[in-house]
Amino acid sequence: HLLHHRRPSSSPNDPLNWPKWRKVALILTLTYGTGVVGAFGPIIGAGLEQVAENFGTSVDSLSEITGDCVIAIGLVLIVTAPASVIWGRRPTFLAGCILLLASSIWSALSKDVGNLTAARVIGGMGMAPAECLVQASIGDIFFVHERGKWIALWSFALLGGICGVSIVNGYLIQNASWRVCFVIMAVLCAVFLVLVFFFVPETAYNRPESLTSKTTSPSDESHEKEGPDKVTEVQVSEVEKASGLSIQSETERPRSYWSSLKPWENRRFSDASFWKLAISPFTFVCSPIVAWGTLVYGSTSAWLVALSVSVSMLFSSPAYGYDFQAGPVGLISGVGPFIAAILGNAISGPLSDWSVKWLSRRNNGIYEPEFRLFMIIPTLIFTTIGWYGWAISANLLDLWIGPAVFYSLLNFGQALASVAVVSYVVDAHADYAPEAFATINCIKNLFTFGLTYYTDPWLDKQGVLRTFYTIGGINIAICLTTIPMYIYGKRARSWVHRSSWILS
Repeated sequence: HLLHHRRPSSSPNDPLNWPKWRKVALILTLTYGTGVVGAFGPIIGAGLEQVAENFGTSVDSLSEITGDCVIAIGLVLIVTAPASVIWGRRPTFLAGCILLLASSIWSALSKDVGNLTAARVIGGMGMAPAECLVQASIGDIFFVHERGKWIALWSFALLGGICGVSIVNGYLIQNASWRVCFVIMAVLCAVFLVLVFFFVPETAYNRPESLTSKTTSPSDESHEKEGPDKVTEVQVSEVEKASGLSIQSETERPRSYWSSLKPWENRRFSDASFWKLAISPFTFVCSPIVAWGTLVYGSTSAWLVALSVSVSMLFSSPAYGYDFQAGPVGLISGVGPFIAAILGNAISGPLSDWSVKWLSRRNNGIYEPEFRLFMIIPTLIFTTIGWYGWAISANLLDLWIGPAVFYSLLNFGQALASVAVVSYVVDAHADYAPEAFATINCIKNLFTFGLTYYTDPWLDKQGVLRTFYTIGGINIAICLTTIPMYIYGKRARSWVHRSSWILS
């Protein structure tokens, strides 16, 4: 058997029944867009010193622009998720693309820090759909046993964009202008908009209520003889979203390609109140699964953003002993982490899917979403080595290769963590993925916003060694919370689905 978290209807318009080419075209488009969004955030990170000189301001002031962009993402996520649930994923993605394009053009033409800040805030609003809806779209069109590799591809695109942009833009800023970076970004965003229009149809779909969420297992043929498919002791969702809009699949005709190009559907996918869904992050965080995902994914991602903000200061400022130009700084923060992102995601996706099948067979053919959590073990190992190694090597002013290697290990560990967290949350809350990831990313961005203001003063006060030792210790403690999550995860899922106030 295959792992099916959602049972498809017999409709040819059910995203689970789409032909493979359509699914692949959609996910490759969103993967490209995720890379663009990943690059959008730290687009001038490698050359903050040079950009600050151009505007006649300080590096600290420019670092705050990153914080403003991040807080915009977090706040807009509160409305992005309900919009996608009610009106669909497609119009939300299209709106995000338009905002990213407008922001890139405005940023390239900015005359002062105030203009650049406003443009970057608009860009942060445009980044929001990619923060929470790509994962949800993967859950919309792929079965459980297929998701790991695509989540890994999404994770690679995000980390690859973050790391890869530094390789190129460091030298662009050094030898041309930081404005050129935004001109190129505008072109990339325009391409993303066109691709979304032609290759990202609506993936939200109302299935008949009789198709409850089940989890069948990849057991051997003897399992078929035992009768109905086994399911986990706790159904993924016993409470379907109230919509009343399901169409009898037997009467549906396949939609033509051209009809799928409408920017939005002339109907709602849910009758739920927009504002009720908008406050769902405040109730969803009470789900232990979402709370754990927020803690692990949010913290590991935020620490890396804080590190990327500090890299320019550490390697560009004579006060810290390196005094590099923007080009070499971009290589340090780009090449190694980019390779690590490729390796981490190439390994983690297939390994996650394989381990789920293997563990399900050993569990009498019963699949549990907690099987995804084993990926946190290598995450703990690599991120611990990375944080303590970075602290020591940067403090001792080792050759640049030392900090670069440990920076790469951190990105490798982050790739593993992303796949573990995203796949676990998607499997545990498949019918509520947009709201779950809106909650996770909203809190993550609020935390990151605070770090962008606090990291540089923290480094000035405590120094490189003590600062990153502290982060390393916190990272260990957070990863160890996976142990109780694995032990009590099934009970937690049961409690969540019996607590209608969390999912309502």
